[in-house]
Amino acid sequence: MGTHGSKERTSLAEVLRHGDAAFPQQLQKILTKPEFRVTEDMSQVQRRQNAYDQLEDLVNEIGARDVATDLPKLFAVFDQTAVLTPDLIPLISGHYNLASGSLATLTDLDSAKPYLKDLDDGTSVGVMLLTEYGCGSNIGFMETTATWDGEGFVINTPHPLAQKFMPSLGIPVARVCVIGARLIDAQGVDQGVHLFAARLRDSNGDPAPGVTITQLGRQQLVIMDNAIISFDNLRVERSAWLSNNLATIDRNGVLTWADEDSRKRAFPSAISQLTVGRLALSSCLNATARASLYIALSYATKRRVPLTPDAKPLMIDIPHVKDTLLTELAGTVARTIYGNAVKTFLADAQLTYRGTVVAVMAAKYFIQDHALATVTDCRLKMAAQGMFSDNRVADYIGICHAAITGEGDTKVLGSVGGRVLAKELGGTPPPEPTLHDPADPTDRKRLLHARTLTIAHEAQALLSDPALEARLDVIPDALALIDAYCAEQTLQLLDDLAERHPEIAAVRDVFALDQIDQHGSWYLTHGLLDIAAVKSLKQHGRRGVLPRAIDNLVVQMPALLEAFDFDDEILGAPVLSDDLPGAWDSRLRHQHHH
Repeated sequence: MGTHGSKERTSLAEVLRHGDAAFPQQLQKILTKPEFRVTEDMSQVQRRQNAYDQLEDLVNEIGARDVATDLPKLFAVFDQTAVLTPDLIPLISGHYNLASGSLATLTDLDSAKPYLKDLDDGTSVGVMLLTEYGCGSNIGFMETTATWDGEGFVINTPHPLAQKFMPSLGIPVARVCVIGARLIDAQGVDQGVHLFAARLRDSNGDPAPGVTITQLGRQQLVIMDNAIISFDNLRVERSAWLSNNLATIDRNGVLTWADEDSRKRAFPSAISQLTVGRLALSSCLNATARASLYIALSYATKRRVPLTPDAKPLMIDIPHVKDTLLTELAGTVARTIYGNAVKTFLADAQLTYRGTVVAVMAAKYFIQDHALATVTDCRLKMAAQGMFSDNRVADYIGICHAAITGEGDTKVLGSVGGRVLAKELGGTPPPEPTLHDPADPTDRKRLLHARTLTIAHEAQALLSDPALEARLDVIPDALALIDAYCAEQTLQLLDDLAERHPEIAAVRDVFALDQIDQHGSWYLTHGLLDIAAVKSLKQHGRRGVLPRAIDNLVVQMPALLEAFDFDDEILGAPVLSDDLPGAWDSRLRHQHHH
C-alpha cells in the first residue's frame, strides 16, 4: 500500500478521485510541513494559533479566490486538510468557501476587490456569521438587522437571542466577515435576509467599533475559536451589500428588485455558498472515512489475535471485524462515487435552483452519517490503538461531529429534501408487490427502486395535510426516502462501472445486499421478500448471500485501499508499520527529542 503499479489500479484511483492528482499532491506537501506539526505538549490555545499560522501559509502557497471558485480544487483542499490537518478544517470552511466564495460570486469585482485581496494574500482571515442563539441554523428566521441610514447600513443585534452564535472569531487576527442580516429599507420594510461584508477585527486584531466578541470555552472534539458576536451600530458601506444584482437601493433608501422573481431568489442567493460548503464537508468526511478504513484495515491484515495457545488468526479474519469494516468499505467507496457524481453536477448547476439545493441536501444526509459511523467503527475495531491521535482515526471523529452539526443535524436537511423529493415522485405509482431473490443482481435493483417509489407514495397523505402534526409525522418517511433514493442512484453508478472494474463489482454487490439487509423487515412487510429470502441474506457459516459477497470483497480490498491514494509515510500512523513496537518507539523518541 502507498504505491501504485498496474494501469488498472491507476484507473481505479481515477474513478475514486475527483479532479487530477497534481493538486492534491501539492497540498500534501504544503499541509505536512514539519513546522506546523501538532505536538503532545501543545495547549488548545497553541493549537488554535498554530492552525491560523498554517492557514496563512496555505493561502500564501495557493491563494484563496481562485481555489474558492474552482470546485475540484476547493473539494481537494477540504479532503486533504481533513485527513492531514484536522485542526485546520473550521478555518478552511470559513475562509475559502463561505467568505471568499461569497465575495467572489455575489457582488461586483470593484466592491469585492479590497476584501478579496486581503483574503487572497492571507492579510485577513475570512468567516461568515449566520447562526444565532434564537434561530440556530434555521437562518431564514435570523433577527440581526442591517438598516439603511442614508449613506450605508447600520448593523444591530436587537436582543440577546439575536447574537451570532458561534462563528470562529476568538483569535485576535484581522478578519473579513460576511454577515447575514435582515435588510431594513428607508421605509422600515423588512426586505429579508441579505449578506454584508465587514472587517470585524482590524490589522491588530482589535474588534471594530460597534462589535463585541466573546470567545467561548474549551471544546473536546475539535479545535475552534468559537465566539459570541453582537452588534451595536456597526456601520458598513453601501458597496458592502452583496446584492448579486438582484436589487438596487437608491440615495433615498428605496430598494427596487431587478424583476418579480428576484425577491424569491434573494435568500437562496445569499446562502448559495452553503450549498457548496455542504458538499465540500460531505466530501472531506468521506475522505476521513477512507483514511480510517485504510488505517484500520491495514492494521487488521497485520495484527494477530491470540484466541487459543495454538490459534492466532489475523484480525481481518475475525467475522465481526471483517463483516463490519468490509461492509463500511463498500458503503464508503459507493458514497465516494456518488459524491463525485454530485460534485460534477454541481459544477454546471445554478446554486439557487431548488433541484441543486435538494441534490446537495440529499448527499449530505446520505454521506455524512455513514462517514461518522465508519470512522467510529474503525476506532473501536482498532481498540486501544484507535484512541491515539498518532493513529489519526480518533481525531477524525471530531471533524465528523463538527461538520454534521455545524449547520444543524443532517436530519434537518434530509427531512426538507425528502419532502421535496416525495412531492416530485408522488405521481409515479410503485410497482405491484412481488417476491424477489436477493441473490439475483437484477432483483436487487428492482428492490431498491420499489422501496423509493413506495415510500414516496405512502408519504402523500401526510404531505397533503397542512397541520403541524402531519408535517412532523412525515419526517421519518422523508428521511427514509432520501436514503432509498440515494442508494438507488448509487447502485446505478456502481453498475455502470462494475463491468470495467471487478473491485467496483464487489463493492456493488456488498452495498446492494447491505441495503436490502438493513431494511429486511420493510421488504418483508411490503410483500417484496419472504422469510426465506430474508434469512438467505445472512445464513450461518458464511453461506449467506451477503457474507459470500463480503468474502469476495476481501479479495479486492488491497486494490481498493491502494486506489485511495494514501501514503503511509505521510499519514505516519504507527499501526501502518510492520514493526509496531519499533514504530511507536521511533515516534516517542522523536516527540521527546523535539
